[in-house]
Amino acid sequence: MKVPQFTIYTKSVGVEIGPYEKRLEDKLREGRISLRFFKMEGGYQPLRFVAEPVEGFELFRMINKVFLEGGKETLTHKFESSSGETVTRLTVEKYDKNGKTGYALAIQRADDSINVSASSSHFLYAAEFLKYLSITSSWTEQHDAS
Repeated sequence: MKVPQFTIYTKSVGVEIGPYEKRLEDKLREGRISLRFFKMEGGYQPLRFVAEPVEGFELFRMINKVFLEGGKETLTHKFESSSGETVTRLTVEKYDKNGKTGYALAIQRADDSINVSASSSHFLYAAEFLKYLSITSSWTEQHDAS
């Protein structure tokens, strides 16, 4: 089975973007989009940001805005569990460092963060890929009513 996937690597970190299935309590499944941020060093737990299809489209819009206008845009998820609230922030940004312009996708959860720099081509391709996934991941499994 072929699964669409796009990965951006730097020397020590990366982000893998692809489709994801969410299982609901009644065992139905829904399409989602996964952004899995990882470090190449051993023993580090990856950080995953699971986006609804409409959020994938929002990330497409945010990346294009940042590419054209600069600055940064953030998408925030909050999750309540028995251990308290977990907040995850996914940020896309354009930065200037030592006279060079660059782009990045970053995730931050509690004290953990991973910042993946990207070329303009990788940054814009990630936007287009997220737009594509926002359509193809927009599905819900249905039980046959017969």
